[in-house]
Amino acid sequence: MSFRSAMWMLVLVSGIVLATPYTEAEFEQLRAQIRTTSIKSPLKAISLTDDMLIKHGDKLSTRQKIRLLYGKAWFQIQTDDIEAAIVTLSGCKRMSKEISDPTILFSYYSLTAGALTRMSMYERALENYLESYRIAGLMDTELFLRQTENNIGNVYLKLGRYEDAKVYFERFYEDAKERALPQQMGVGLNNLGEVYFGLKDYQKALLFHKDSLSLREENELTYHSSWSHHNLGKTYLALGNSELAEQHLVSAVALRKQSNAVADSIAPQIELIRLKLQQQGNRELEPLIHEAISLSSQYDRFQEKVEAHQLLVDYYNQMQDWKNALNASDLYMQSKFDFLQRQAETGVAFYAAQMNLAMKERDIAKLTQENTLYQLNTQAARNQLILVLVSASIIVCLSLYFMRRIRAKNHALTETLDNLKTTQKQLLESEKMSAMTTLVSGMAHQLNTPLGLVVTSASCLEDKLKDISTLLSDQKLSAKQLQGFLEDASEMLSMTAKNASRAADLIARFKMVAASLDTSDVMHFDVLDYLTQRGALIGQSLDQSIKLDVYGAPCQVMSYPEALLKVISQLVNNSCAHGFVDQPFGKITIEVKDEGEYAIVVYEDNGVGISDVDQQQMFDPFYTSQLGQGKLGLGLNIAYNSVVQVLKGSIQYEHKAHGARFVIQFPKNLP
Repeated sequence: MSFRSAMWMLVLVSGIVLATPYTEAEFEQLRAQIRTTSIKSPLKAISLTDDMLIKHGDKLSTRQKIRLLYGKAWFQIQTDDIEAAIVTLSGCKRMSKEISDPTILFSYYSLTAGALTRMSMYERALENYLESYRIAGLMDTELFLRQTENNIGNVYLKLGRYEDAKVYFERFYEDAKERALPQQMGVGLNNLGEVYFGLKDYQKALLFHKDSLSLREENELTYHSSWSHHNLGKTYLALGNSELAEQHLVSAVALRKQSNAVADSIAPQIELIRLKLQQQGNRELEPLIHEAISLSSQYDRFQEKVEAHQLLVDYYNQMQDWKNALNASDLYMQSKFDFLQRQAETGVAFYAAQMNLAMKERDIAKLTQENTLYQLNTQAARNQLILVLVSASIIVCLSLYFMRRIRAKNHALTETLDNLKTTQKQLLESEKMSAMTTLVSGMAHQLNTPLGLVVTSASCLEDKLKDISTLLSDQKLSAKQLQGFLEDASEMLSMTAKNASRAADLIARFKMVAASLDTSDVMHFDVLDYLTQRGALIGQSLDQSIKLDVYGAPCQVMSYPEALLKVISQLVNNSCAHGFVDQPFGKITIEVKDEGEYAIVVYEDNGVGISDVDQQQMFDPFYTSQLGQGKLGLGLNIAYNSVVQVLKGSIQYEHKAHGARFVIQFPKNLP
């Protein structure tokens, strides 16, 4: 943290009022200066906000300080400094404990969700938007509710849940129409157009985007109209009208540059390049692609950078410039890795801020408790003193004696408490570092092999390409040598694609650890009949030495069948990978029970069972007894998340003499 930042944070925490607080009108004058600066440069607006908090901190109320910091967090999000924005927002939430204003917490969750959306962390963003939606329901205004619904719809749009997004966008548009708010109406029409584009109903999408553009141009919403041009370009491209697509994309780029939104102009530039790339043999595209890559790097637009590198690979392949295509592929993989790494860093920063906030709240609670205890002890001492003054000299002497004993015990207890606090802090730090080490080492170990093979294969292919180029230049290249080079190149490219796919698959499996929502629909089904049918399919994929039986009582439920199947599949995989390793024959039984309001599924195998040590951590992510042998340690964690988060139930392991036994319980009707 810089010296300037440390100074204004000290002012915020102290809470000492040294002068008359600013009125709301005076405070708005300060905010107006910051807004004017932000139009020219969000970075300068961040610096100006810090200066004002230092200079005027003693005259600002806690609510006013938080509002300034929210503005700072928004500018940090605009400049893609997501980690700093999360730290700023965490400080705001801590300060919000001093005031009772639901709009403060509403803004916290909305801005946090916006920061996570910027890094494509849509599941985490959705959790925060839903919390802000809950708070908006407690406030006396429909505006916050509709705005939050629009934000939730945007996340659903990014997740590909178009029908869910459409419901929220239609509600947002109708509300804006009733209030006669042209800017919000334009946003609603634009978003509905994106929904129908996602549903591949391009004609409807075209109508909505045209209406949105017309409305925005009528109300001179120049910058906002650039989004309509952008989406119209994409829609016309999907409809095969390249001429109109190019016109709208060029307009989108020009309007955003005119509005000093250079970073936002990258996306339509990429779409324009993609359009021109369809026109075979266009050799003028290379500088345009490099310009898009340069702008993406300059403004830290990681997603656009990945897309631009992919276009560069496609361009070189179209030009049959294989050497540059290979180099561009390396850059593409690196940019994709950088984006994933930035997402991981943002996630770690988010949870670290949440942990730090929780620890500070716990410390405050402890201090409050200690202060209450101290006040009680003080009152008791006063009562004892009164008793001493009215008692006889012998009672006085005895009282003094016992008071000395009490002081000695209090001193000993205080020292013990201090030692316990120190030990507790050390244990928390140790556990935190241990968990972080396990997470990082597990991911690094699994990704190292496929990525290492990709790098090695690319390097070998580059060397062979240099050798064959030398032979060709010296006119010493034989048909046999060329044939050998082509065979080697084919094998190395196959290895590169295979291991890149493997790395992508590992990353997708890592993301399943934090999954809290299921993409399947709630359905009415019979658990016994469903598992009997799916169990037969699972049994067909197993080794012949493993037998799977499903039996029990019929049980009708309204729940997520795919989530239940995911749990059973993970348990079967776990039995095959760990339970039946050292035995020739394996047996798996699944029993279904109907117990009142709950469905019970008992899963058992006759394998080697799970040791007492492994039972303590078997549901933790990345924990496996076979780490380093190709096992990720995600199976039981995914099963646990699916039961608890999706099915709203519980899963427990029960000890038995031989084999493993899991008991799954979930409500027959989801709450």
